[in-house]
Amino acid sequence: MEHIIIGTAGHIDHGKTSLVKALTGIDTDRLPEEKKRGLTIDLGFAYLDLGENRRVCVVDVPGHERFVKNMLAGATSINLVLFVIAADDGVMPQTIEHLEIINLLGIKHGLIALTKKDLVTDEWLAVVQEDIKKNVTGTLLEHAPIIPVSVVSGEGIETCKTVIGKLIAQIQTQSNVREFRMPIDRSFTVPGYGCVVTGPILGGQISVEDEMEILPMKKILRVRGIEVTGERVTSAFAGQRAAVNLSGIKSAEIRRGHELSIPGYLQPAKIIDVLLRLVKGTKNPLKNRTRIRFHLNTTEVMGRLVLLDRDTLRPGEEALCQILLEDIVTVEREDHFIIRSYSPAYTIGGGKVLRYNTTRLKRFREETLAVLRILDSGNLPDIVEQVYLNTIPVCKGERLFTPTVDDISRQVNIHPSTAEDVIAGLVKKGLLRKFLAEGKDGVVHRDVITAVKELVLNILRTFHKENPLKTGIEESQLRALITSASLPVSKDIKTGAGEPHKKPIVGDNIHPFLFTAVLSALRNEKIIKITDNKLSLVDFKLEVSTKDKDVADKIEEIFFKAGLTPPSLEENITKFGASGKVAISLLIEQKKLIRIENGIHFHATVLNKLKELVRAHISKNGPMSVAQFRDLTRTTRKYAVPLLEYFDAIHFTKRMGDVRIIL
Repeated sequence: MEHIIIGTAGHIDHGKTSLVKALTGIDTDRLPEEKKRGLTIDLGFAYLDLGENRRVCVVDVPGHERFVKNMLAGATSINLVLFVIAADDGVMPQTIEHLEIINLLGIKHGLIALTKKDLVTDEWLAVVQEDIKKNVTGTLLEHAPIIPVSVVSGEGIETCKTVIGKLIAQIQTQSNVREFRMPIDRSFTVPGYGCVVTGPILGGQISVEDEMEILPMKKILRVRGIEVTGERVTSAFAGQRAAVNLSGIKSAEIRRGHELSIPGYLQPAKIIDVLLRLVKGTKNPLKNRTRIRFHLNTTEVMGRLVLLDRDTLRPGEEALCQILLEDIVTVEREDHFIIRSYSPAYTIGGGKVLRYNTTRLKRFREETLAVLRILDSGNLPDIVEQVYLNTIPVCKGERLFTPTVDDISRQVNIHPSTAEDVIAGLVKKGLLRKFLAEGKDGVVHRDVITAVKELVLNILRTFHKENPLKTGIEESQLRALITSASLPVSKDIKTGAGEPHKKPIVGDNIHPFLFTAVLSALRNEKIIKITDNKLSLVDFKLEVSTKDKDVADKIEEIFFKAGLTPPSLEENITKFGASGKVAISLLIEQKKLIRIENGIHFHATVLNKLKELVRAHISKNGPMSVAQFRDLTRTTRKYAVPLLEYFDAIHFTKRMGDVRIIL
């Protein structure tokens, strides 16, 4: 079974459905109204047997201008186009529009079937062929074979099949490049089975019993059964059309435009960044914020077009844009789309999706345009690198700087195995670095590491300058300061013109792994040190004047001799003045004076001796009451209660009712 989808295109009444029936034996007009009017209104489906157990899916699209919406729902997923032009009519208006659509969707493989050959002379046929060649010049069908056929006589039908077989051999599907995804074009109920949805598989594969997510409602469902070209199978792959039987949902809940994918892979959005090209035949230039009809896969949504680098887009030009949609859609990077004018509706352009977004971009910002150009290039290493540099945030409101393989897979829309290969290549080049922190392996961009390092060092330098009598900064305080800061190092981003552009890396919500990795690197490089659980520069030393040190020694002696009835800090500040204040700060920082509660400080040695006294008393006599503690220490309640509460706080003792025990 070939993993290829063939789709028709062409003007109304040029014989698309008749040609499909002649090729496949299947009438794709399934609706009663289509039978009654002899007019294709919606998508029709068939399969073509090419011999040697080769079978391909066929999508027949309507040709009437009123049903271009339905035509687009089928055309965006095809690998090979069967472009139909009637010999008696030649090129017509919908021929041109369908040709523009095929070109904008990037469908590179196809053939042109010149139908109704039996109705014209050979001379007229030659004239029509020349006109066709003229109209397809410069399009993706410029070199497509033109095959005259007649469904009445059967002439050319077998030739058409043979050419299709040869073209299919040239097409490479990408089933392993991306995860499973299937836009839904039909949903119905089969008695005894329940909900069935159909659509083209754009990537990956699906198997019976898999869990899938229906988007945009984000509901997890189980796959009960799968059919491809009318046959029950256990798995279906990219490039095939499938009918999928789902449990856990009713068919009425699903409509055309919904999508099926693996859980968590795709993100519905109302804002998308795109590269747009306006067709040359468009009547008028496109102005900023023009209202449009946006078509992608089986979805049509109204929206407005924001031109990011200009005010007007002229026919034939292309530009980086942001599309603000009126309803949510599900997109992947490099999806092709079509835009049509709001009223009257006709095709005016198309292009490819660069990414979904959660915020509106500011216009005429070179740093923004530079990132979009990288996305447009399609170069996976460059794109993945930008994710690690956080110019392409992993998720709304977060700047992780340490995305996982799954994060890369979802953001860049590539298979996890491909993501692993790209990441490994960037690690080998030295652009990404592996770290082990908090018991986990992680990967961080070298420029982010450098930037965070410099940020940490700047914070420490400032802290030491403002707090010369403190040995260092608490790790929690350092983390808080980093979270609210901006990284000082920038990363060169190459623009489309090859000119470097500086993109600041913002430091909000830095992932704990990154913080730990940077501190680990700085310690290993002997740039910072940790003293009493405080971080400082390795060459930092407390600088205390001889006078302040002498005063500190005197105050320390006063508190030591005072024992369990220490003086207040205010008394010493009054006694020694400014030097007293400096000395007390130094003694507290060196943990020679320990704060029990506001206004009460004890010498550390006094507290240590008291702990041993309490330990010995409780070991000999059992739990201790406040009164017993007061008698033991011969101190007042003013100091007794704060001391016991302090011992509780440091988990030396534990209060049990009215008494204390040793922990």
